[in-house]
Amino acid sequence: MARSEGIDPAIVVAETVDAVTSLRPTPSELVPLCRNLVERNPTCGPLWWLCARLLAKPEGLAEAWHLVDEIEGDDTPARLADALPDDVTVLTVGYPAMTARALRRRAGVSVVAGLTGEDGGRMVRAMDRAGVDVEPVLPEAMLDAMRRVDLVLLEADALSTVTVVAPMGTGLAAVAAAAIGVPVWLVAGRGRRLPVPFVEAIGRRLDAEYEEFPTSYITKVASPEGVVPMSSDALQAECPAIPELLPP
Repeated sequence: MARSEGIDPAIVVAETVDAVTSLRPTPSELVPLCRNLVERNPTCGPLWWLCARLLAKPEGLAEAWHLVDEIEGDDTPARLADALPDDVTVLTVGYPAMTARALRRRAGVSVVAGLTGEDGGRMVRAMDRAGVDVEPVLPEAMLDAMRRVDLVLLEADALSTVTVVAPMGTGLAAVAAAAIGVPVWLVAGRGRRLPVPFVEAIGRRLDAEYEEFPTSYITKVASPEGVVPMSSDALQAECPAIPELLPP
């Protein structure tokens, strides 16, 4: 599971808990095990969240399956669907999985899907199958497309109160939308909001498929608690900052 990049984070968390609990590590063994997990899959925010919660208390392993329940029961898509205005046209980038689940639940929505690599095509296919009106847009036409939408929906893999980590193209979309006055909603599912030192460590390990950008471009934040205006409170970390998780 330490190399499971690209898999649904809920699956990563569940199978990691299954593996870790079967090993029954001692507290001293759990620290290097968790550090190895986040080092091998640094952009998976929920994995950092899981490991920090496991290390936060001596009885962390006993509560591990409750953490899986939190991830699998994430209400972010439902909260986002409820908050979207009627007859709204939104722009997405790549394949934001939680956003896609929200859009499939919302009648009357129209999607302009920014194509980035294979992920954009996956978003178009998902919307087509759900009967959602969708228009694919190449990266070079994305700025013009933004002038025709009501808001931009972007999805974070991890974020702090300062920085967002997301797939390549997301940051450019945030900057462009802010420049022309289009609202930017950030989808931050369970486990994505992390302490600043964790996101800084992630930023030092990004590959060509990811980028980071400032949270100052965000208008609203969608999380399990609902959709609220952008603020430091809306981006508060969901786990403690465990120094042992950080690389030397």
